[in-house]
Amino acid sequence: MTYLLGCHIEMSRTPGEDYPVGWTYQPDETPLELTTDHLAQLQHTLKAHEHQPGRYVLAEMIITPED
Repeated sequence: MTYLLGCHIEMSRTPGEDYPVGWTYQPDETPLELTTDHLAQLQHTLKAHEHQPGRYVLAEMIITPED
């Protein structure tokens, strides 16, 4: 199977819960691997919010697009 690797994960395995900004101890961080389902969720969320900056909390990721 092929994966796209995410970056700046900083999200715990608990849905919708991320680590505080600057926190360096992240013992239960979610995996870097993004599946095609993750990419579809990302695309759907960005389209639904017209690519506007904000914070969008999904079960397996938190998206914070910028201008």
